[in-house]
Amino acid sequence: MKKFILSVLFLAFNIMSQGQENTPFEGEIVYETYENYSDYILKMPNSIYFNGVHKIRLILKGNWMHMIDETTGCHIIVNNESAQEIMKAQNQKKTRGTLGALSTLSQNRSNNSCSFVHFCDHTKTGLDMSDAPGTQYILSSGVISYADGSKAPVTTNTYSKKEEAKNILEQNCPLYAGQIVRKMGGMDQTYDIKTWVSDKLIAPEGYKWNLYGLDVPGIALKWAMKYDGGHISIMSVGELSYYIEADVVEIIPRTVSDEEFNIPEGYNIKTGGTSNAFKIMGYYKSVKKELVKRGIKGGDNSQKTTGVHYKTDGEWDF
Repeated sequence: MKKFILSVLFLAFNIMSQGQENTPFEGEIVYETYENYSDYILKMPNSIYFNGVHKIRLILKGNWMHMIDETTGCHIIVNNESAQEIMKAQNQKKTRGTLGALSTLSQNRSNNSCSFVHFCDHTKTGLDMSDAPGTQYILSSGVISYADGSKAPVTTNTYSKKEEAKNILEQNCPLYAGQIVRKMGGMDQTYDIKTWVSDKLIAPEGYKWNLYGLDVPGIALKWAMKYDGGHISIMSVGELSYYIEADVVEIIPRTVSDEEFNIPEGYNIKTGGTSNAFKIMGYYKSVKKELVKRGIKGGDNSQKTTGVHYKTDGEWDF
């Protein structure tokens, strides 16, 4: 079992939070993941994924989320309010032309122009996914709408609170778990999920994007997800599957400035991030090349075979 370091800031937060239980969390959440992907996902020409540990820093404030993968140098910035408006409009079958005014992260942030953006420090490039941010909301209970008008509904959702609970970082964390199955392109996308959720730390709206839209009632201090996307039979391509486990290691409550959700100057952010396959492949291929060059993706594959191998120190039974 991993040993966690409880920061002095977190102890102070416990004192400050007394009488403020209804206030959503603002500040930083630092966690580490153990990630394991099938060979097919690892070997895709534009795949930036790799097996091993990632250190993630979340900056949260209201509808905002800034996720920083400190292992890869990749970022995600989301504004939940504008992303929800876009998803609502797309689900109501409004035309893409009506979404222009909804795509801005904020009226007072002149250097941002997207509700969901992925960018990389190593390449100084990024991808604006404002044309269909719902494609990143895979664990939500609603229908996912794509830029081309296609839909991906949920057919099974058993995610709910269980009787179990565990103490993590001096927080009581009930277990919420279950399975979500989404029909996408005629194939079942199956997600088995377990989350140990703090009953003290209220999640701000932007936090849900950290868990892909999962309807989680608070900040999850430990979670795991197993994905099975089926087997691609064309040319015997292979298995779509992965496993991710995450453990929070530090909680830093603080006042977050609006500027922390700005895209840095000098980054080339391309639009049409979910509707243009060539832009998607080109962007991620360039990021992958840089990660391989820096030794971040790659390494010893002697113990990796087809499929996902669950090497975890957690207490997961799937």
